[in-house]
Amino acid sequence: IKIERPDREAAAQIFSRYLTGELPLDRQEVDRLGGGDPNKTVQAMIEETVAEMYRADEENKFLEVTYQNGDKEVLYFRDFASGAMIENIVRRAKKLAIKRSIAGEGDGVRTADLVQSIRREYKENEDLPNTTNPDDWARISGKKGERIVYVRTLLADTEETRGGRSIERVGTGQYL
Repeated sequence: IKIERPDREAAAQIFSRYLTGELPLDRQEVDRLGGGDPNKTVQAMIEETVAEMYRADEENKFLEVTYQNGDKEVLYFRDFASGAMIENIVRRAKKLAIKRSIAGEGDGVRTADLVQSIRREYKENEDLPNTTNPDDWARISGKKGERIVYVRTLLADTEETRGGRSIERVGTGQYL
């Protein structure tokens, strides 16, 4: 059974499973976004978070894949979104809110916590190309049948990762 990666609408539905009006929310956000209604606030927070997550801009570029025929394709972090990733984003945001509360800097989850959690989750997933089979990249990107010969990371913080990494095809029976 193949489960597709969530699009914007599906991501919003997944967020709504983990981010509810019963959670402690930042009071100012409840007033500003929801007019005092926690459920409206959560909906606005989810919309803003999903918009941030699914932006197609420089900051959200993840990989450039080169196919055997020479075609290149840019893949964004959104192309690798999953329910588990969304759950982790909400979990990170809750943790940020708890730390802020302990430090006496305000109570409750904020939209900024969710956005910061997206960035941290994306940063953690930068190593994904090292652990994934090139054939899986073809399935993710939708170009079935085209062999991926090179993957270049598009966000590099250090000199050693700049310029990308190639992925070699490993024959069946060989393990890393």
